[in-house]
Amino acid sequence: MAKSQQQSRLRRLLVVESARIMADEGVVDFRVAKEKAARRLGAGGDAQQDWPSNAEIEEELQSRLQLFHGQVHEAELRQLREQAAQAMQWLAEFRPRLAGPVLTGTATRHVPVTLHLFVDAPESVIFFLMDQKVAYEEVWQRLHYGDAPARDYPCLKLNFAGADLRLVLFDLDEDRRSPASPVDGRPLRRATLAQLQKLLVESVPNPV
Repeated sequence: MAKSQQQSRLRRLLVVESARIMADEGVVDFRVAKEKAARRLGAGGDAQQDWPSNAEIEEELQSRLQLFHGQVHEAELRQLREQAAQAMQWLAEFRPRLAGPVLTGTATRHVPVTLHLFVDAPESVIFFLMDQKVAYEEVWQRLHYGDAPARDYPCLKLNFAGADLRLVLFDLDEDRRSPASPVDGRPLRRATLAQLQKLLVESVPNPV
């Protein structure tokens, strides 16, 4: 088999295995999924520039979820979106926006709900959680804006109403532009509570 054909076949195998790992094993990071897939396929030494893109894997992930998980995935996704709406109502004073797999439709039950909050200071959210007696963990989220250098944003991980939340804290004026999507590098899609509620209404199954 020609080298180009071998590379093409390996790339396709990496796409399928990475998507399977994300769908079945709860891995949410594309790079982690690709690295696990490469080790399992014995491709750890291959040049990473020949590995599939995140967009290729997300397309395969969407197909896999529809084909193998069907109604179970639809039910899990709806539950996550309903939990997201509840959390956004709870955090309304911070102008929350939903982002990530729960919005795009590739989330499984393992995926946290990612909300972008817009605040004058991160402490305002921390004080709110303390008043609510909600435990949280502080981490950082590295985000990109086009060709500009990456920037680290404060991020809070917590559980609310049975859902794992990941709150990324932005400055007040940063709702006018979105960071780059890890999938295709384009501005990340965000949804307001009203837009999410409309999505929930539109996705209600038709009665038989």
